[in-house]
Amino acid sequence: MNLSKIQNIWNNFEEKCIEKTPYDLIIWKRIWLKHFSEEYNFEYIYNNNFFIPIKFKDSKGSIIGDKDIVDYNNILFLKDEFSDFNDLMDKIFTFEINKFELFSISENSSTFKNLTHKNLLDNYNVIFQKEDVSPYLILPNTWDEYLSFLPKKKRHELRRKIRRLEQNVDFISGDYDSMEHKDEIINEFFRLHKISSTEKNMFMNKNMEKFFKDLILEMLEKKMLLYSYLKIEDKTVACSISFIYDNIRFLYNSGFDPSYISFSSGLLNHAFAIKRSIENKIKIFDFMRGDERYKYDLGATDKLLYTFQIEKK
Repeated sequence: MNLSKIQNIWNNFEEKCIEKTPYDLIIWKRIWLKHFSEEYNFEYIYNNNFFIPIKFKDSKGSIIGDKDIVDYNNILFLKDEFSDFNDLMDKIFTFEINKFELFSISENSSTFKNLTHKNLLDNYNVIFQKEDVSPYLILPNTWDEYLSFLPKKKRHELRRKIRRLEQNVDFISGDYDSMEHKDEIINEFFRLHKISSTEKNMFMNKNMEKFFKDLILEMLEKKMLLYSYLKIEDKTVACSISFIYDNIRFLYNSGFDPSYISFSSGLLNHAFAIKRSIENKIKIFDFMRGDERYKYDLGATDKLLYTFQIEKK
């Protein structure tokens, strides 16, 4: 089924579903399809209460997207009726699919609840396992409150690092959220991402660059992207891109200049982004997939992500 034929139905689910992230939106899926769709067939499956866009090849299906660049997946719904969820699963397996995989399913989601529903086991073999962690912060009303919630040692370390930066260099930190700064955002993000580590440099190949460029431009246009930067002596030494959606800040990707590691530039760029998020009344700062140490140094708490494999009995 062509995406254009289903768009109004998808829009309705997207607008009314109370559990969704930027990865579930048409805008995100369309950009993914533009860059990575060649090997797959696609279907958009729905009933009265559920909607799911799927890709499949070699008798294996999954939600449109892939684990390298998608941190969360949800099945959109209007009313969370298990009978309709079960019907959706039945419809998925009417296509040339023997195994259906769902990755990056949060333990807190309705999708997780439905996939672990005992009645689903009547007709399906369901295997699920922990995939990763996704640390997050519930933001308080003030920066001082945030600092007070940190364990004593982490609070002391963060204050010490900020003080060292303030006492030794001229720096500025802020956010860009408009097309006016698109060239700086794209150029500096790619530069810093690639020099951050060998792994990140290998990840950001030419195809991935094209995807990220389109994603950044589209999300800027929709006022859904924030680019945070830390500049020392007028040189950008750390940056990140985040999505703003439903009063949640989703930290998507970042980069830093290793030659400024003595100033903890990457961590402090995130800390200053948290401070501005608090000031702007953002309710959650979501670090998303991965157990990198800096997330816990900044006070994050884990939620678990799971992978599900489903086969019809």
